[in-house]
Amino acid sequence: MGTPSSSVNNTNNSHPEKGVGQAKRDIFAIAGLPPEVLAVAMAKYSRSKESIRTTMAELTEEKSAEFHEKWVLGYGDASVADMAIIAIACENVSILASKAIEDNRLAAYQEKSTRYVDFDSTRYYRPSAIMAKHAELYERTIDDLFTTYRSLLGGLIEYMRKRFPKPTDITDKAYESKLKARSLDGVRYLLPAATLTNFGMIMSARSLRHAITKLMANPYQEIREIGEEIRQAALAPAHNPRSEKLKGHLRDLQSSVGENQQTIISQIMNNMTIDIKGAPTLIKHTDPSEYLLKTNEKLKELAVKIMRGAPVQPSSRVDYIEPHSYEDELITTLLYSATNYPYRQILESARKLSASEKEKIIDTVAECRSPYDQPRREYEIGGQLIFDVLMDYGAFRDLQRHRICTQINQPLTIDHGYETPFELKDAGLAKPFDEAISRFRDAYDIISRDAGLEADYMIPLASKKRTLYKMDLRELYHMVELRSKPGGHMSYRNIVLDMYNLVKKQHPMLVKHLRVVIPNYDEDFFKR
Repeated sequence: MGTPSSSVNNTNNSHPEKGVGQAKRDIFAIAGLPPEVLAVAMAKYSRSKESIRTTMAELTEEKSAEFHEKWVLGYGDASVADMAIIAIACENVSILASKAIEDNRLAAYQEKSTRYVDFDSTRYYRPSAIMAKHAELYERTIDDLFTTYRSLLGGLIEYMRKRFPKPTDITDKAYESKLKARSLDGVRYLLPAATLTNFGMIMSARSLRHAITKLMANPYQEIREIGEEIRQAALAPAHNPRSEKLKGHLRDLQSSVGENQQTIISQIMNNMTIDIKGAPTLIKHTDPSEYLLKTNEKLKELAVKIMRGAPVQPSSRVDYIEPHSYEDELITTLLYSATNYPYRQILESARKLSASEKEKIIDTVAECRSPYDQPRREYEIGGQLIFDVLMDYGAFRDLQRHRICTQINQPLTIDHGYETPFELKDAGLAKPFDEAISRFRDAYDIISRDAGLEADYMIPLASKKRTLYKMDLRELYHMVELRSKPGGHMSYRNIVLDMYNLVKKQHPMLVKHLRVVIPNYDEDFFKR
């Protein structure tokens, strides 16, 4: 037999000629198809011996919709929906909402950076529940945070300029950029969760359906509305810059030719797939997740009953949890997201429960699950490294990007206090920062009594929140090695250093070859 060719054959001939025993390998990219048509074309690989070129030539959007109605929606063959990839832009959504939307593992996101962009102080979300009664106080408080943000940014840049003179080997432009980036790292702690941001996301229709059902079951009105708007975006024709240009050229051409040619151009515009929809068939059946809604309520009730109003115990920035029984781990993790208690404190209470009490908790959650619901993320248990992290909301925004981890979030709160950035302390600018936080807290206390959780939009990134991270050893290596590098924000660099040191103390052999970078702010200032 001959040796297979090592080169890629880009011709259309993927079939063997008569007398030749082996077909030529044919590897090629595909573009220009609506996501649902591409998904069906890919699915046909498992049901046809034909080339995908033949399959694509025969497919229409109508035929693809019929296929998805039958196999994905009718028979639950969700793997087909994995092949329909959708790109969605989310603009002018709050930081609070962006974190809920980005709480999906099987997706890619790119969000506006708090390090390289100074945020517009006029662009922030105004919850209707607050504006109805406390509009003046809410806007005054948010404006105050932004005013302090702007004032401290200028002061911090001047401090950095004196502390870190320009090296001879970098340009003036690069130097100014570094000063601003490092200063934005410090003042971002004042940005409220209401700050409007932009980001793009790319995910499969299968993941998007799951994301929408979660969003539409969220307690915040803005996030529920965004869930519906994302659904509508996937149903409607997508923004296609090439399409817009082509339509413009065709219209210009129509105005300069005779009647016969105009008719031909109209036929071209009507018959060409210029306007491509996202995944209208796959996304249209997305209701709020009843499973999440019901279990959220039941877990809150169980947490109140089990914790019995105990005060929240003080805890370190990162608490490394030693191995414990899987039953206790599941129960503790389920209760974690329904409280503001440290994981260890919940675990102590869970361990005191009888076997029948533990079984009842697990049964209560399981009873809410329909045949079509995947178990909650809390069910990702078993033999992992577990870290209970108490960090500023800004650091959470960065570490959330490690989606291979199991991340269980607790709700936003002001109960854990806030972080005063060391940069402002070093620059002698901590006092105006702390005073702005104090004014925010006074307003928050007033507004939250009427608006409840909608007042969370006022909470600045300095406020501490709790998140549970579960990861295997490989992900620990990835997170520590990446996030401890000089280019990172000092807040999360210190967090991953804590993770490394805590595991090293218990299991030195496991992290012997982990390439951690010990943070040193002065030495690392220009290493970016």
